[in-house]
Amino acid sequence: MRADGSDIESAEHIKAERDRLLEIVAALGAVSSSAGTTPALMRETVNQVMQLTRAQGSVVELVDGDELDYQTASGTVAGYVGLRLKAATSLSGLCVARKQVIYCDDTETDPRVDAPACRKIGARSMLVVPLLRGGDAIGVLKSVSRFPAAFDRIDAYALSLFAQFIGGVIARQAETDSSHELAADMSRRALRDELTGLPNRAAWNEELERGIARARRARAPLAVMFLDLDGFKAVNDSYGHAAGDHVLAMFAEQVRGCVRASDFVARLAGDEFAVMVEGIDNVERDAPVVADKIIEAARAGTPWRDTTLHCMPSVGVAYQVGPDYDAATLMRFADDAMYRAKNARTLFTVSDCSGSARR
Repeated sequence: MRADGSDIESAEHIKAERDRLLEIVAALGAVSSSAGTTPALMRETVNQVMQLTRAQGSVVELVDGDELDYQTASGTVAGYVGLRLKAATSLSGLCVARKQVIYCDDTETDPRVDAPACRKIGARSMLVVPLLRGGDAIGVLKSVSRFPAAFDRIDAYALSLFAQFIGGVIARQAETDSSHELAADMSRRALRDELTGLPNRAAWNEELERGIARARRARAPLAVMFLDLDGFKAVNDSYGHAAGDHVLAMFAEQVRGCVRASDFVARLAGDEFAVMVEGIDNVERDAPVVADKIIEAARAGTPWRDTTLHCMPSVGVAYQVGPDYDAATLMRFADDAMYRAKNARTLFTVSDCSGSARR
């Protein structure tokens, strides 16, 4: 029996698809057997994907907070490494959220895409597959074309295979790095207050010693401020600890906004904070100016639900110009000055570490 034209065409189509599949598997085998670094394997993946599909460009994007970052790219998108897409408004973000392969046949009419970003990179159609590590989507592998409806199911198969490979590579790299990352994270946590993000007492003690050493070498003055929030216990008792935590976090932001980047701010414990001020010309004149700024910032209060919470800081300032002082002396005089301010309701007092004090 003689085959008609449609049978011959169907057989040729099946053979073409089989040949493409064999080419994809062979390419994946070659890439996966190489011993390159993770960045090198990602670069090779986007190059292979572009050759094996109808794409003019291919990119690996990794999740970074609420955005996706172009990590490695080839073809028409090679120049956009570092581009960041909002997960909430992009097809890549939708792919991560759903953990599914997503086609876009026309970026000009598809409401799911970030249309300006697509025009920027010249993407008229896209194919996006998730990169999975365990059960979590950590990014996407994406192919783009200048033409609408460019991709078919074989293209999706190719991207899916390479996405599984890259996801595995990243997972293995994460396992290799995990012990180092864990150690570094534990070190950071040991010196960081989780609630406010400020350095904690341990970090303060270390930095104060370093600051004193710098001031002695430069023969420059150094000021320390000790801050305590009046009324904080009442906030906790009346509104709960969530409100108290919010007050502490907002006060930390207020203090940071009142000092220079070179000044050191820490949360010592509870509602106690400290500030170290270096490199000012006239410590007796300028340190109180900083204290006043902090107090004025606190007057605005902290919005909490349908009210505003007010906790004013009592501030004690201690300074020393000469070489004969240490961290314990500065902290003792600053603490004493703070309590004098609290008891006298003057908001802050200043001590020069000689025992004399003033408003």
